[in-house]
Amino acid sequence: MHRNLIISAFQEVKAREKDKNGTTTSDTAAAKVLSDFIGENQKFPFGERSLTKYYKSALNQNEDELLINRSEVVQALCSYLGYDNFESFKEANKIRNSAGEYSPKKLNSTLTSLKSNKVLLIISSTICMAVILLILHFSNNERWMIWENDRYIEVSFDLEKYNLSQLKLYSEDRVDNLRKISVDCDTEFFDPTGKVKIWYGKNARKELEFFTSVGLHPGTGKTLKPITNYMINKYVCLDM
Repeated sequence: MHRNLIISAFQEVKAREKDKNGTTTSDTAAAKVLSDFIGENQKFPFGERSLTKYYKSALNQNEDELLINRSEVVQALCSYLGYDNFESFKEANKIRNSAGEYSPKKLNSTLTSLKSNKVLLIISSTICMAVILLILHFSNNERWMIWENDRYIEVSFDLEKYNLSQLKLYSEDRVDNLRKISVDCDTEFFDPTGKVKIWYGKNARKELEFFTSVGLHPGTGKTLKPITNYMINKYVCLDM
C-alpha cells in the first residue's frame, strides 16, 4: 500500500502545479515539494532524492511491494493527501478498489485488449453494479456525515433528504475538529512550536477559505494547504 501512497502523493503535487501554473511538473520538482512539506509537517528532513527513488520504484510493477521505512514520511504524505493517518488512506483506497478503480497502467492495458463495444458494455455494467452494491453495503453498515454551514454533522443515509454527493463517510476527527473560520491578523496561525493550526483552500467561486484542521475542502474536495507566512502577509494582513 506504500506504493499507492507515494504514487498518489506525486500525482497530487503534479495536479496542483498544473492547476496553478498550467505547466507539467517533473518528478524532481514534485519530490522537492514533498520534501519541503515533510520537513514542515513532521519537523523531519527527508530529501527529494530518496522520494524520487521511492517514486520510480513504485512505478516499477515488477518490483516487490514498496516499503517506506520512516513513519514520519508516511504520516506527512497522508497529511498532504488530506488523510488523518495511513489507516484512513488504506480504507479509502480499499473502497475505491472495491468499486473497480484501476491504476493507469492496468487501465491502459485493459482498454487496448478490448475488441468490441459489447465487451466494454459488460465491463461498464459490472463496475456500475459493484458501485451500487458498495453504496448499499456502506449505507447499512457505516456512519455518515454532511457539511452544513461551517462544519460536518452526522446524519443518516437518506437519499430523499440528501444528494449522494453530500454524503461522506463519518470521521470523528473531522466532525470534532474541522471548522471553517474567518481569520485576521490576530488569529493564532501557529502554535508556540511553530506547528500549523490553520489550513486554507479555494471554494468553487475561487474565494479563499480558512479551516482549523487538515483535510479536504468540503465544497471542492481538493486537499487543504497549510498556512504560510507568505499567505498571511499577502491575503490576511493586507495593511501591514
